[in-house]
Amino acid sequence: MRWQRGRRRRGYDEWIDFPEPEPAHEYSGPAVLDAPGAEVPVTVTLNGHLDPIDGKFHWYGRVAAADGVDLPGPGRGQVFLTLPGGAPASGALQERDPWGNLRITGVGTPPFPV
Repeated sequence: MRWQRGRRRRGYDEWIDFPEPEPAHEYSGPAVLDAPGAEVPVTVTLNGHLDPIDGKFHWYGRVAAADGVDLPGPGRGQVFLTLPGGAPASGALQERDPWGNLRITGVGTPPFPV
């Protein structure tokens, strides 16, 4: 059987056309992290996708602090991430990576335009 991008052979002379996947929604740039007791300027790299099982948008990424600023600890409950000119989006801080950055996750409307 011969495979082609976006197509699959069904029978001897019949091909099925599949739509191309949608491009990933992404954002990389400055933001403000509003955690309980701290409002920190950060740089973020975010991505997200619509989950077909629960029908909700799941967004996630990495948060890096500006020079000389400490990030809050992970697991502090709900935080808000605001991009320049955007509305705050609620998320949760996850584990810290070896470089001191934090993983952030959220469900629902993301902080970046979709």
